[in-house]
Amino acid sequence: MVGTILATVVLAAACGGSGNGSDGGGKLRITSPSDGASVGQPFTLKFDAGDIGPPDSGKNHVHVFIDGEEDDYTVVTKGSFVVKGLSNGDHTITVTKQRADHSPTGAEAEIDVNVTGGDKRDDDTDDDGGGYGY
Repeated sequence: MVGTILATVVLAAACGGSGNGSDGGGKLRITSPSDGASVGQPFTLKFDAGDIGPPDSGKNHVHVFIDGEEDDYTVVTKGSFVVKGLSNGDHTITVTKQRADHSPTGAEAEIDVNVTGGDKRDDDTDDDGGGYGY
């Protein structure tokens, strides 16, 4: 019985958590702002995604999207991204780690922020993240 419980615990630990993919996706953690923070605009989203770069380099990259709009993402190839053009109020920011071919690695991180001093969302983003904006 103890062996079965131990095997279950080891298996559960191997399956991961903390937003990391079990298929080599590696780590992904939002470091700033903190979950639940009130932010002005623009603000810088910072994250630790390990070794990332442009898709044409063969490296992983991240997609950043707001409020669950997975099809409206920006490709980011470094560990920060300037967020601007959001309306005042609560917003969810999601970062997902993708392979060079844009397939998901399984690593994902998400925070909620309360924007103060925001504007109507601006679709023309200068992301400062090395992204392509598609």
